[in-house]
Amino acid sequence: MNPPRISPVPLPDDTIETLLDTLTRQHYCVIDQVIPAELVHSLHELALARQQSGQMHQAGTSKAAIANPALRADQIAWLEDNDPHPSVQHYFALLAELQHLINRHFMMGLDSVEAHFAIYPAGSSGYATHLDQFSHHRHTIATGARALTATLYLNEDWTPDAGGELRLYLDEHAQAPGQEAAHLDISPLGGRLVLFLSARFWHAVLPAKHPRVSVTGWFKTR
Repeated sequence: MNPPRISPVPLPDDTIETLLDTLTRQHYCVIDQVIPAELVHSLHELALARQQSGQMHQAGTSKAAIANPALRADQIAWLEDNDPHPSVQHYFALLAELQHLINRHFMMGLDSVEAHFAIYPAGSSGYATHLDQFSHHRHTIATGARALTATLYLNEDWTPDAGGELRLYLDEHAQAPGQEAAHLDISPLGGRLVLFLSARFWHAVLPAKHPRVSVTGWFKTR
């Protein structure tokens, strides 16, 4: 069966305004229903299909990419912007639009994007607290580094009791947050997009009762 053809839909002006204003004030933002429901469904089904066909592998931690499910439990499959599936093409088009808007507004020098499907199995340990980009100067964007994290959740009919929240620690200056540090727990609802500065925000993925599916990506500098 051929994958569905989904026509690209530009971001509405009010969504763009909210996104840029929130990033300016908070350095992170959460936007719901950023893409059509049929695209969420299509990407969700594609992620499961690639898992079932053996195209995913256990994600690693550290620069050596060593798999340690106790620290990081997800399975991933990298995506390319020339992927033939229309849903992936649509999502990369959205990322390209975001890159253009953010560069124009913040002059961040975002030059490329990398992204992968991520599936946390039901009952897995999640992902321990970490940064997406380590730097000696966390408030300076290094050349070629991950500058902005973008996660799109693909979980249809997700309920609060299912867990799986993204725990975002709000003290951008903390060297390593403790359990009681101020944080925001963000439920992985289908169609929800979360953006945050990669080098500034410690974060974790909490255990989930059901399989937790997303596309996680990073905008990188030149």
